[in-house]
Amino acid sequence: MIGKTKSGFSTGLAIIFILLSLSACADRDVFALLDTEGYIRDQKDIVEAADWSAAETFEIDIRQNEFRPTIIHLLQGEPYIMLVENRDDFSHILVAEDFFKTIALRKIITETEEISGVNLVGLNLSPGEVKEVHFVPVRDGWYDFEGGQGPGLFATNLYYSPLSSGAVKGMVGAFVVEE
Repeated sequence: MIGKTKSGFSTGLAIIFILLSLSACADRDVFALLDTEGYIRDQKDIVEAADWSAAETFEIDIRQNEFRPTIIHLLQGEPYIMLVENRDDFSHILVAEDFFKTIALRKIITETEEISGVNLVGLNLSPGEVKEVHFVPVRDGWYDFEGGQGPGLFATNLYYSPLSSGAVKGMVGAFVVEE
């Protein structure tokens, strides 16, 4: 019995150590660099064919643990620039892996960098931060997204935060892509 308790305790300590050492990952966006399964394969061709001078810009505000608007209607094959702004005093995430798997991602622009050539899983936004996501929806459908707050851990396509709001507090929304 004592051996089992020590083993369980050691395993618990190992998990805590791993989580703490990886927690620095939560201050950046999450890209599915390890797994491209399910993502649009010809993203580059789709992005290059789009007329970016006609791209429609829309905003998602995060304020008081809510997304505004909560439902975003998009047209398949049209270029968009999504501005996501965190208007709260603490960090938030926007996770929409199912949606991000169905878009051709041109680039992500932050205050300090421009990122392209990645598959997006979620966005992490510090207080007051705005991020731009340039993309073309490729598949029609209804795609839920959810949010959370505070420090957390991203591991491939999984996000965990003990302070996460998400569906529990109604911090959810949806992208509706129509033909």
